[in-house]
Amino acid sequence: MKYGSFRYTLRMATRREPAIWCIIRINIGIALLCWLTSIIASAHDSGFSLASWLSVPASMSALASSAWSPLTYMFTQTHPLHLVFNMLWLLWFGQVLSEAAGQRHIWRGYIIGGLSGAFFFIVSKALIPSLGGASLSGASAAVVAVMAEAALRRPDREFRLLLIGNVKLKWLAAVSLGLLLLGLGGGNAGGQAAHIGGALAGCGLFFFDRRKKQRQHAFPAKNAGKVVKAMQSYRSSIDRLDELLDKIKLSGYDSLTSKEKRELQHLSERKR
Repeated sequence: MKYGSFRYTLRMATRREPAIWCIIRINIGIALLCWLTSIIASAHDSGFSLASWLSVPASMSALASSAWSPLTYMFTQTHPLHLVFNMLWLLWFGQVLSEAAGQRHIWRGYIIGGLSGAFFFIVSKALIPSLGGASLSGASAAVVAVMAEAALRRPDREFRLLLIGNVKLKWLAAVSLGLLLLGLGGGNAGGQAAHIGGALAGCGLFFFDRRKKQRQHAFPAKNAGKVVKAMQSYRSSIDRLDELLDKIKLSGYDSLTSKEKRELQHLSERKR
């Protein structure tokens, strides 16, 4: 394999970002299965659709019979362009998140963002049945969660966009979120609600980690007083032990009072 070739670059990227490429492979594999089963179903005049079986239904009654769908829908792409753009966004923003927080945050953000998106879709359809979107499928909510967390962790990271130039990640995320909010009144309002759910999940994960880190840093300071007191007590014990040993050296062990002998025994055991 030649250094610098497309195959070499792809293999190196796969090794550096195994979580991202694993998710991409799963999405591509399921997309191919969906398209293949659709062709077979059409040839046999069957109404079965693998994509619909894996997607989140709009009604609560249908959801009860497809409990797996909140997890499977985020790996189910029904349109080639949808698949391409979602995976490109995952690759770009996932690399930023991986550099900032590590590989495990890719899977965490993707899964939790996807589940949050499904929750927002189901709740929005239950509250407002007239919202657009008969079912929910696609990785958009999960990818938006990864993008949101990456933007909060590396807000000044720049991306070079065609015909625009360098754009900081925080502005790119802000514009994307603004477009999602504007889309709430459109024909796919349920899907847009899922995207917002994904964005909120990404933000929530970032602030959860920051709060956890702050608590970890605050713990030593909170107990600093106890540590200082323990050190002072230890030092005073050492000083007292030295005094008793000096007395024994000068006047012998019998010169100690019974109280001092008990104190010497206690300090000796404590020192061990």
